[in-house]
Amino acid sequence: MKKSNILLVAGFLAMVVFISAIHISLYAKYKAGDYTIYHADEDLLADALQTFPNIAFVSVRNVPNATVKFSDVAQVEKLDKDDLQYSRRGDTLVISASEDVDRDRISGRVLYVPYNATLDVSNSSLSIVPAKGTANSKPVIYLKKSVVWFAGGTKSPFQLGQVKVIATDSSSVAFHGNTQVASLDVQLSRSSLEYADGDFGQLSITTDSLSHISLLSKHLLKAAIKTIAPQ
Repeated sequence: MKKSNILLVAGFLAMVVFISAIHISLYAKYKAGDYTIYHADEDLLADALQTFPNIAFVSVRNVPNATVKFSDVAQVEKLDKDDLQYSRRGDTLVISASEDVDRDRISGRVLYVPYNATLDVSNSSLSIVPAKGTANSKPVIYLKKSVVWFAGGTKSPFQLGQVKVIATDSSSVAFHGNTQVASLDVQLSRSSLEYADGDFGQLSITTDSLSHISLLSKHLLKAAIKTIAPQ
């Protein structure tokens, strides 16, 4: 073999060894936690969201068909259109819809609500869906002329911590799919509760005679139900 060819082969092998060493070094740093995998989709989502830190109360007004996910911090999608308006008042985030709102566009919007926030929902319909960390959530939800349903999946359970719902004025709260609640406290006034296929650790219901409760037999046996006079 000519000397020039030997030098070319040696150079090529040296380059292979060098590149392999770099990859091995980078992998070692990744395993040690010095680097993390880049997720472009997560960066795109973060860029599309407006964050409201230190929110304790979320007021939802006249919003049809929106989706809610519990999160570490309150976040809303940045919109080109003015279907939803967001305003902050101290530790309260107010979300309302415009008069000519497009219901189809709203149905695709996601509102990120803090795990332990108090929601005050009026004349709205919300679908609460699974998200990371919901097993430790402790939301309090006030409903007035509104509908809220917890949309659990059929495979992995939608796990929630302590949930309290105060439903008035023809409101409705429903738990669908495999939704599991550690502790559920529901107060009904001229409203309704439906709990389908999921399960709960504890269920306490305070209801008037004008409200409607739909529970499976196994749930009725576990529930503590108190009836009060209509107000």
